Order: sequence, then structure tokens, then C-alpha cells
Amino acid sequence: MFHESPYRLKVETAIQAVTEAAAVVLDLYERQTANAYAKEDGSPVTDADLASDRIIRRILGERQPGVPILTEEGVDQSARLGAHRVWIADPIDGTQQFVERTGNFDVLLALVEDGRPVVGVALQPTTGRLCLAVAEFGAWVGERTETLTRISLPDQLPAVPAVGTSVWFGAPMNLGAVERIAVHLGGEIAGVSQIGLTPRIVLEPRAFDLLVGFRSDGDEISAAEWDFAVGDLFLHEAGGRLTDLAGRRLAYNKATPRVGRGFVAAIHPALHERALEAVARELPSPAAIPKPAGHRQT
Repeated sequence: MFHESPYRLKVETAIQAVTEAAAVVLDLYERQTANAYAKEDGSPVTDADLASDRIIRRILGERQPGVPILTEEGVDQSARLGAHRVWIADPIDGTQQFVERTGNFDVLLALVEDGRPVVGVALQPTTGRLCLAVAEFGAWVGERTETLTRISLPDQLPAVPAVGTSVWFGAPMNLGAVERIAVHLGGEIAGVSQIGLTPRIVLEPRAFDLLVGFRSDGDEISAAEWDFAVGDLFLHEAGGRLTDLAGRRLAYNKATPRVGRGFVAAIHPALHERALEAVARELPSPAAIPKPAGHRQT
């Protein structure tokens, strides 16, 4: 049971922060009183994002003082880079879904130690579904901590894997490549997700057995560490795999907290290995990938 984990107090803190933040987000959502704004990159942010961010910061500051916090809506602090431990939060993962009133959004919070998530909590305000993952203590799902049930992904490879991508992870540019990957794996295209890597996407009824993200031009995908930390830990603890395009586990609390050029996430390790090979066929050669501004060849 995750209560026996050495991270028990961190788990309790994370659940409290996410629960209180989600309650305020739901209130603003139901009353339709949250104004929306455009950030510098053109992505939306709302009063609900900002309120959720404030609550998460307050609770973490009270219960875990001194641990740096990296959030999508907060000012990045360089002091986190030298820290052994850091909280990473997405006050609302799926702000566009909040604005469009689909209900398909979550509050995400992860604790990262030495570059890897060790506690992850996601809560969908509109349904109350709570997803929890604790390093070496499994993945859990329920509506309250008293009703959480440990889950495991299937031991057997899916006969016809459902392969997908997301508008945030390279679609529609990469759709032709994703279709060829599905064919190579004997699978079928499951569609294009409008959301990111929330833990809910691997729960029944599962939309995807394999989710891939990359841009066909080799540029970086539109994803940050706060989009991935919780889902990454949850998938691994449930028995799946998530890595970058080279098969390496993602690193967190980097100076630039971006995911990079892409990822491969699968519900089964063997499917993940096969997918890495299939994805590699579709990637541009290193020489064809645009260099960042100011890059000098050495």
C-alpha cells in the first residue's frame, strides 16, 4: 500500500494541494466566471489556472517549505536547478478544454527527485477521478484516497494496438508518419487526442495502447515537463513505458523544462520496443533537423 511508502507525507501534501486546487477550478468552471487570456506564446490561460497555481503554491509552501516549485503559470526560479528535490505542477492541464467546456482537463502535481518523478497526482475536477503514482509503490485510481485501487496494465500485448498522437505532440503534421507506424506494428489509428499525457488516457475504456509524439520536421514538440511528470510516473508504475525517441527515460528539472523532440509511450514494454524501431524509420536524419538560432557547427 502506498501509505507504507517513504514518500507518505509527500503524497498527503500532493493530494491536499491538488484536491483544494481542483475544488476552486470546478467552482469557477461551473459558475463560468473565469476570464481567459492569451499568453505570449498564444496559448490560453484563465483565472482558474491562476487560482489553482496560487493554491498549490500556498499549500506546498506551508507543508513542504524550502522545496522549489516549478509551475506552468509561475515565474521560473534558477534556484531549483541545484535542488535535489522539486515540485512540478500544471495548475490546469487542458486549459483549452476548460475554455471549450468539455470537462476534459486535470490538475497535475509531481514531486521530482534527482531528475525523476517519485510522486504524481492528477485530479479531474469535473468527475473527481484521482490518479496517484508513487515510485516503487504502484499506480492507483479512485475518487478519494479511501477508495483508491491499484491498477496494472495488461500483461499481454494487444493483438491490434491502437496508435495515436495529439495536437500537442505533432499532429496534424505527423499523421502520415503515425499511420505508417501503425501499419508497421499491425495496429490501427485510434485518432488524434485533443489533450496531453494525463494518466486517464491509459485507463479503461482506453483510447490508446501507444501514443507517440514528434514533429516530422524534427523540431521540438509543444510539451513541457509539467505536462509529462505525472503521466510518466503513472505509466511506469502501472507497467507501461515512456521514453524519448532514443529510448531514454525523460529527465526533469532541466534548465529549459521542455520535453524536447518527442516521446514514445506504450502500455506494454514489448510494444514500446517495437514502436521505437518503427518511429526511428520516420524521423528526419540529424543533418536535416534545423539548428537552433545561434548554433555553430563544431
